[in-house]
Amino acid sequence: MRKLSIGVLALVLTVGLAANLALPSTARADDIKLQKILRNGLYGAAVGALIGGALLAFKDDPGDHLEFVTVGAASGVLVGVAWGIYDSAGANPYVMIEHGEVHTALATPELRVARPSLADRGRREAMVGLPLVGVRF
Repeated sequence: MRKLSIGVLALVLTVGLAANLALPSTARADDIKLQKILRNGLYGAAVGALIGGALLAFKDDPGDHLEFVTVGAASGVLVGVAWGIYDSAGANPYVMIEHGEVHTALATPELRVARPSLADRGRREAMVGLPLVGVRF
């Protein structure tokens, strides 16, 4: 019973923090990236805890396997934070020309799903792109 109450408390705190982060406020670009990373981590924890709780239905004695919820939440945090870091990084080109200055950086690969033409309806393709040059005026 104690594990269940700790799990419920953790879920309530996670939902409370997620609701608090969703409030509009003035922020700089770095703060927005951090908010995106934290929000994805919290959503990942919530989804992971739900999946862990759903897996309890397949056990004969669910009360003995409550660690599924915590393992699911921990796994969800890791996946959510990783996705938040990837998502907030955006697509960085190898060479960026910005206001007449040239910057080079490690290019960030991006995953795209190709839109099928009318002839190829029902067929989807995933492509990995690597932006090489970007120009910002």
